[in-house]
Amino acid sequence: MKPSLLMLSGDRDVAAGRRGPFYYTLEGLSREFDRIDVLTPNVREAQPRTLHRGVHVHPSPGGRLWHARWLIRRARALAGERRYHLIVSHDYGIFSNGIAAARLSRRIGVPYVSEIHHVPAHPRRAQWWELAAKLGYRAYVGFAAARARAIRVVNRQEVPELLRRWGVPPEKILVLPSAHVDREVFRPGDDPRPYALGFVGRLVANKGLDYLVKIFETVSVESPESRFLVVGDGPEANALQRHLAAAGIEDRVDRIAWVDGPDDLAALYRQMEALACTSRSEGGPRVCLEAMACSTPVFSTPVGLMPEIIDQGVNGWLLPWDAKAGGDLVTQVRGARGALAGAGAAAHRATEPFTRERILSAYARAYRDLAAESLP
Repeated sequence: MKPSLLMLSGDRDVAAGRRGPFYYTLEGLSREFDRIDVLTPNVREAQPRTLHRGVHVHPSPGGRLWHARWLIRRARALAGERRYHLIVSHDYGIFSNGIAAARLSRRIGVPYVSEIHHVPAHPRRAQWWELAAKLGYRAYVGFAAARARAIRVVNRQEVPELLRRWGVPPEKILVLPSAHVDREVFRPGDDPRPYALGFVGRLVANKGLDYLVKIFETVSVESPESRFLVVGDGPEANALQRHLAAAGIEDRVDRIAWVDGPDDLAALYRQMEALACTSRSEGGPRVCLEAMACSTPVFSTPVGLMPEIIDQGVNGWLLPWDAKAGGDLVTQVRGARGALAGAGAAAHRATEPFTRERILSAYARAYRDLAAESLP
């Protein structure tokens, strides 16, 4: 007998019919669970959907303010129709999912797992309000540690160390990486690399765009012919453009707001000599793994998985938090003959443990084993 799973998710793609990373996560879970019910926020074009085998998506009909109440009401109705063996909540923001999951867990006698992918302002703050958000996370973590079967995190160092400092027992911390890469799509190629550096990601404050521009500016001084690529859009798009103009490099940066699919994105990674990730906090980030799989080495701040994956100077480089020192490091590496090409080949090899099949299988088996504790 396979168990059943109830997920209180923050994903905004599957209910709208988009195939983002969570779509493939559900595909992996469907192999280990007989039925999965996924409760999601309300988004434009959302509607109830059935995915894969036995995965049912239920979007909220209302806004965020009433989301927790709807979660409990809808989940109780579903639990009246069948028995669940595990509840999983994606926890962030005002923690509607986690609070609802704890109440449901107690009411229907099913253990729950809280998922925390990253913590605002950790390891660095991007905006003033993140310090208050971090305090909120600390309060929720204490709440969840006393009620959840486990707190799932996606890296082995950054977030687990923080949770232990906050008093979470080590045995309650479940490490299951989420970042995976399709190495059939993201693979090396012989494309020309016209861009000295590239960036891929949503243009938000957390991405450290001021640091990114400083690196571009430093490289352009050393190599006046250099060009750069920025792929992504977001609320900081205009601010980024102002930073580029102030640095005098606006005409050196090509901008692409949207890429249609992973094949197109992989082709762009292969046009970069290196990818720059200047984030203040992250869970992965997935874009670094995608670039590395394409033999494009990464310069990244020490966030998320990066300190665990990057072997300094061998398959990539960890950037210092000081933007000037970071720019100097990038120009020094670019001036060393063969450094980027050698790191690119090693970067591709370093992504082997993060294939989609391996990551999703480990994730699904771990939850199946937890759910099995509730089987008759």
